[in-house]
Amino acid sequence: MPPAVIKMCNPAFRVFFLSLVCLLATAPLAAQTRDKQDKQRPPEPDPGSTISIDTLEVLLPVTVRDRTSGQFVTDLKADDFLVYEDGQPQPISSFALKRLPVHVVLLVDTSSSAAHELESFRTVAYNFISQLDPADQISLISFHDKVELIQDWTANRLLLKRALNRLQSGMFTRFNEALWLAANEQLDKIKGRKAIIVLTDGIDSGFGRITNERAFRALQEAEVATYVVSKTRLDANKEREDLEFYQREGNNSLNKIRLDGIKLHLKTLSESEQNLTHIAEETGGRIFLPEQFDDLGAAYQQVAEELRSQYVIFYSPTRAERDGKYRAIRVKVKRPNCQTATRFGYYPK
Repeated sequence: MPPAVIKMCNPAFRVFFLSLVCLLATAPLAAQTRDKQDKQRPPEPDPGSTISIDTLEVLLPVTVRDRTSGQFVTDLKADDFLVYEDGQPQPISSFALKRLPVHVVLLVDTSSSAAHELESFRTVAYNFISQLDPADQISLISFHDKVELIQDWTANRLLLKRALNRLQSGMFTRFNEALWLAANEQLDKIKGRKAIIVLTDGIDSGFGRITNERAFRALQEAEVATYVVSKTRLDANKEREDLEFYQREGNNSLNKIRLDGIKLHLKTLSESEQNLTHIAEETGGRIFLPEQFDDLGAAYQQVAEELRSQYVIFYSPTRAERDGKYRAIRVKVKRPNCQTATRFGYYPK
């Protein structure tokens, strides 16, 4: 605006005009100052780019019994334990007696060989569930011609009771597939204590795509203790009764065919029992071999007692790399006459 015009303006307008000129003149300088300060100031942290250190830590549920009495030993301290990985001692980072909730898969063989026992099993299974801690999570899976998730994870006892009533029988036994799915679909992503309790004779019908070796590897990778309530002795006792009957009937050709079939089934049951024992012991679980169906309740009760009496040991391996190669684990107790049970090893991933 020309000076002549400024002189003609109201004095108040002249003050406003000069203030505006000063403001416009200093704006670039202020912006430069802010830019300089912003460059010197540390950048604001991005919540999505927070850096975390992912350390490898191994969780070991450990059961300790007195060798003589078989009773649980529940008064040990962290200093009483020695943990070895591939023969090397490992430092224990955390230790507790139980009270870490457990995720339990109830895996039930409902093939034709178990159909007549389903009603009694429902009672046994619900009694077992009732003995677990209220915070423990349970899911129910049945297997026969197919593997079915009857009830997903829940601590609701009423839902579980209703789920047990939905169990249906079938013809064949997809045992390997059931173990594989329970390990991979239900338990692999679970953190903390986890267990499978399976009622079965362990004889796979061979119609699935999962081999025994692949199922066992899945259990190891999921780091899940597997408790087996085996029907092998129950079935074997019945087979021996039939064997004695047909042996008394004579050696005619029809009886010979029957006898050969019974002997073959007894051999298969014996091999299955060995495999089930291997699965249970290697994963840190236990096998139960009831001689009659009335003993099932006692077997499930012992599993519940063991889950309530376990120590939980955490350790950070001295070899921290996640190389995916199998590492053997051994746990010892310094106190004499104690026997420990935990899984034999794991795959760091």
